[in-house]
Amino acid sequence: MADERSRAIRFHLEPNQLVISSQNAEEGEAREAIQTEYNGEEIDIGFNAQYLQDFLNVIGDGNVAFEFKDGNSQAQLRPAEGGDFEYKYVVMPMRL
Repeated sequence: MADERSRAIRFHLEPNQLVISSQNAEEGEAREAIQTEYNGEEIDIGFNAQYLQDFLNVIGDGNVAFEFKDGNSQAQLRPAEGGDFEYKYVVMPMRL
């Protein structure tokens, strides 16, 4: 549901929950809440959905560790289980 031009999505993190939302002028709005292991302060951060999808297509199944300092800093994604993975993915946030 992200806008085709910007592909912007918003992450709203609050304790134990991630809410992913997007808006599209032609299609409307989408919102999905997911349980997660997060115990920090509430934070909003925007990303280009295509960049996140590229990483998720490579990793396939399993949990993902999503690490960031604040809503304006880069985020690091990696497989949550150590396993045989020796790579990380860094993505910059978008201003929403």
